[in-house]
Order: sequence, then C-alpha cells, then structure tokens
Amino acid sequence: MTNLQDAFQDFSDHLERRFANKVYTTEDSVRYTFFQSLSSKMNLSAEEIILESPHPIIKRAEIDMLIPPKDKRDELVFEFKFDRAIPSGHNSPRPMKAGKLFADLVRLSKYKEKFSHSKCFFVYVTDFEMADYLSKDSNRLDDFFNLLSDGTLSIDKSYIDNHSETFVSQINLNGDHALKVSSEYSKDLNKGFFVRIYQVR
Repeated sequence: MTNLQDAFQDFSDHLERRFANKVYTTEDSVRYTFFQSLSSKMNLSAEEIILESPHPIIKRAEIDMLIPPKDKRDELVFEFKFDRAIPSGHNSPRPMKAGKLFADLVRLSKYKEKFSHSKCFFVYVTDFEMADYLSKDSNRLDDFFNLLSDGTLSIDKSYIDNHSETFVSQINLNGDHALKVSSEYSKDLNKGFFVRIYQVR
C-alpha cells in the first residue's frame, strides 16, 4: 500500500497548490488530479485505467475509476465526490449532500460484496461548509468525517436511520446490508478544504 499512500499524499499536495492559487475546480478536476498522481506514483500506463465502467450490480450506475488486477496487485476501485459551496452564496442542501455521500459508499460496498478481493476506495474532497456540517455533534456524522487514522466505522441500517429524513431518503440500504469503512488518508488543506480517503471493507 506504500505506493497508494504516496499517491494520496501527492494528490493532496496538488490540490493544496490548486486551491491556494484559486484555480477553478470541479469534481472532474479533482478526479483528473487524482488520476495523474496515481499514474505517476504507481507507474500506471493509460490503458490500465478504466473510467466510468458499468457497475456489475446496480443498473445504470458506473464506477468512476477502476484499475484491473496485475501481477500481485489487487483490483483497485475508486469513487469520487467533491462538495463545495454554491457560488450564489445560498446555503447548500447539506443533509441531502451528506446522504448522497453515504449512497456512494453503499454503491462501493455492493461492488466489494461481489468482488471481495478488490480494494475499494472513496475519495472525498470538500470545503468548510460541508466539513462543518459533518463535524457537528448534533448531525451525528463526526465519527465518519473525522474517523481516526486506521480507525474503522460500521455502517448499517440502524446507523443510517439515526439521521434526518432527508439524509435517509438518499440511501438505498437493505435491512440486512452492512459495511465497514476505514480511514486511509486524512488532511485539512489550507484555504478551508479537506481531503478524506476511505476504504470500504
């Protein structure tokens, strides 16, 4: 996992400079920055990277990025989300955004359930607005957003249901389905941005 950790750090460094220089950034920008770091640190060729491949379980869903297994390397699967404040300055629908974040985790866990040897990662970049929302005790999501390094969080239906109706409505979690996430990389960037990378286990 050393090369992966190097890629995570390189990705974070690139984002730090990007935000410091106020470069216009979208979720695609975040993805492509990550692709560049992963390719560089893991010596991947372009044909080893598959973008937006069909999800094997969920109809009409796609996997953001997939690296097929090779030699002793397991298959690597990545989903991305970049949350940022609305340019108009109006409040974002934060409970809905948080629910969509967990919906991505569930989608990854269903992939992991079918392909148990794959390593599935969720790459989350956000600004202060969502970081503040996720960190507040009253929203009961701090255990996720500020999960300690190498810590693990269990997420099941009872965990999901212990949140707002708007949050719950975004997530399609069957009653018997459960997942665990671990914190693989965490950094608070300058300019009020945050990087969190989780592995779905």
